[in-house]
Amino acid sequence: MTPNSKNVSCIESSSGRELHRAGWIIVDSSTIIENGYIEIENGFIKGVHKGIPKEKSIDHGPGVLMPPLVNTHLHLELSALKGCLPFDKGFKIWVKMLLEKRETLGEEKLIKEARKAVRNLIKSGNLYAGDISTLGIIKSIIEDSALNGVCFQEFLGSGTQPFFTQKNDSVSFSVAGHAPHTSSPQLLKALKQCSKSKGLPFSIHVAESDDESEFINDKKGQWADFLTDRGIDWSSWDIGSKTPVSYINDMGLLDLLTIAVHVLTVNDRDLEILARSTAKVCVCPRSNQNLHGKLPDIEKMINVGIKPALGTDSLASCDSLNIFDEMAFVQKHYPRLDPATIFSMGTINGARALGLERLTGTISKGKKSQFLYRPVKATNKKDLFQRIISNE
Repeated sequence: MTPNSKNVSCIESSSGRELHRAGWIIVDSSTIIENGYIEIENGFIKGVHKGIPKEKSIDHGPGVLMPPLVNTHLHLELSALKGCLPFDKGFKIWVKMLLEKRETLGEEKLIKEARKAVRNLIKSGNLYAGDISTLGIIKSIIEDSALNGVCFQEFLGSGTQPFFTQKNDSVSFSVAGHAPHTSSPQLLKALKQCSKSKGLPFSIHVAESDDESEFINDKKGQWADFLTDRGIDWSSWDIGSKTPVSYINDMGLLDLLTIAVHVLTVNDRDLEILARSTAKVCVCPRSNQNLHGKLPDIEKMINVGIKPALGTDSLASCDSLNIFDEMAFVQKHYPRLDPATIFSMGTINGARALGLERLTGTISKGKKSQFLYRPVKATNKKDLFQRIISNE
């Protein structure tokens, strides 16, 4: 058990038989047990029961046992840039300054701060993550930690090459296309085919900025100039009179193994396309607010059948990678959302997006014996979710 400043204890049992009791147990967003215990055997959950166990048990107290948090989208290699970049000069300037600052910091500093960020994630109950890396420096950091999830190696520009992918129980390795406005259609299709052939998730930033939408629809604008300045030849890309979502859908990139990240500048038809495709959606509201001054339409996503997951993007675009903080932000800015829905966004929705729902996301029979304890005081089930996502 590792307590932290946010009053979170991370519990994991890898061998033998144990019983863990608490005042509340959240099995999933619709199944809550008051005064119950979790039965563990050889590292997996054997059952969840109501009442006081007759056998010897570990009593965690009157608070709540809940599933680990899942940060579905983050950039650990940018952790050293926390507080280094302005948010008020536009997205293009932010990206330009990010690339320059990342280069001047050097690999040693980037690795040091990434390791620190991983430790903080774990201490705060964020035990699963989908990390995006362009430099390839994060793989060993995550492998050497207790963090689980998927490491995505991100590619942009043109051309294809052999891609490393590997499916594992603890940490899998997949690929990501940076975005439809920075990566050639040939590259995106090759990346998608590679990950799909291994049954792995594929991640792509899409519909993140107005500049992106203008470029995909009008074939001009600041991003067109930016790509040209970076030496990326986009003249053969099949863009024009399309939205970013419809563009990647036309390429065949959207299916149940794809994670569409941000989904900020979209219309109703885009959301319908995403819903029909069964692609997963990950939103990063705090980052979006900082960089773009707007928020994704989470309520409309849910209304069309999308079950969005939560990510934080990076410490270069928000002040923490903690999904408890992200849930609290969502609660504040989307007051009509059910607290239980927000809870699902930070747990099972993220597990499904990363292809990890058989291991985590709920406290259910057969899943790994990893869970959190929060010493929150609640009088009923709705109050319980409210207090958890408020990060009290």
